[in-house]
Amino acid sequence: MNVINHNNIDELEIAREICSLGTSMLHTGRIHAASIQFRKALSIAPQLEEALFYLGYCLHLSGRYDDALSAYNQTLAVSPLHVAAWNNRGNTLLKLHHYEEAAESYSRALQLEPDLHDARIALATCFQALGLVNEAMSACNEVLGAAPEHAEAHWNRSLLLLLNGEYREGWQEYEWRWKKRDFTSPSRSFNQPCWQGEDITGRIVLVHAEQGFGDTLQFCRYIPLLSARGARVVLECHAPLVSLMARVAGVAGVIPTGGIPGRYDLHVPLLSLPGIFGTSLENIPNNAPYLAPPPDRLPFWRALTGNENYLRVGLCWSGKSYPDPGRSCPADQLAPLAAMDGVVFYSLQLGREGALPFAMIDHTNLIRDFADSAALIAQLDLVITVDTAVAHLAGAMGKPTWVLLPYSPDWRWLLNRDDSPWYPSLRLFRQSCRGSWQDVIQRVKSTLRDKVASSR
Repeated sequence: MNVINHNNIDELEIAREICSLGTSMLHTGRIHAASIQFRKALSIAPQLEEALFYLGYCLHLSGRYDDALSAYNQTLAVSPLHVAAWNNRGNTLLKLHHYEEAAESYSRALQLEPDLHDARIALATCFQALGLVNEAMSACNEVLGAAPEHAEAHWNRSLLLLLNGEYREGWQEYEWRWKKRDFTSPSRSFNQPCWQGEDITGRIVLVHAEQGFGDTLQFCRYIPLLSARGARVVLECHAPLVSLMARVAGVAGVIPTGGIPGRYDLHVPLLSLPGIFGTSLENIPNNAPYLAPPPDRLPFWRALTGNENYLRVGLCWSGKSYPDPGRSCPADQLAPLAAMDGVVFYSLQLGREGALPFAMIDHTNLIRDFADSAALIAQLDLVITVDTAVAHLAGAMGKPTWVLLPYSPDWRWLLNRDDSPWYPSLRLFRQSCRGSWQDVIQRVKSTLRDKVASSR
């Protein structure tokens, strides 16, 4: 009988076998189980390169970005030429919004492997976040020169073109969104063909909303244009928007996303309409107000908003993190606005976590949908908000609105201007340096003080 002496087995080989088991688990989506195996392998061979790397990958997938970064740093300490580790380290730093460090990591990966196109597009994302628009565009163009069908490169390029106000080419590139990996609104199939701009007289067109609430609020302005061409328009949109969208001029019917539209002849994604209508900076349909709350919602909200002797100001300070993590102002940085003479603040911040930034009137628990939000905004004299759906709703209603923008703004706010061609009633307050809201809040406070003084 042969007896195996385990003491003679190379511990490194055992660790590698355990690591191999972990990678098999990882490939089947068992992330937690895989990470256990990688840790077990590292307990035997603490500098096992593949175990360190895959552990970092598991931690990243689990949202433990600081721990993932540590694992990637250890991987690179063992293997400084590990291309995937440099690339993945960049991905993790991007999630942490450490754009300069992420750019350095992607650059190292590209030095080792110049044809790593995804890394170059991620580098373009870093450049854009840092306000380096030309560098971001160059990176996208370089990828497209080598890989003309790279959807992510086209998508990033579209955002840069639109940010620069180059709308004609920007809308064309924007259509690549449907081929982009993990796009916010997955591509859908329909029984009827997509409208491309042909004659639609007497035809039923299903317009389907996409992406976020703000996108629908901004681009529903194109529905009257469709109706003017003789179409009967049915709009499919997010359920919280249905009541409000039913009042858009030219809408024959509104259904919630996933609802049954009935018979229709053509369909079209809502954000394809600007391109089909040939929208440029000069011909944006900016005929606000084009949204208004249902009349039956107004009496309730009017009864809750008195203070006729004060300037009634709505305040919203936080938006969703995608696609721009800078769209939130920490509540404590709003403190300079507190206790301003002649002003009463109303919270417009839905889904708030934590306390209000300072004492204000808060009826947000009574808001059921966007029609209620619109009815509340209708009672106010001014809205101050970060870049979120509130900005689009107030702008679409023609309400005087001040929008607080991060240093690297979303494409629709363009660059180097304090107004918006999309909304005549908006005024933009931009960060003068990345990540800093102090200067923005001070400028808002000063302007608000002047507004109160002029209204007396």
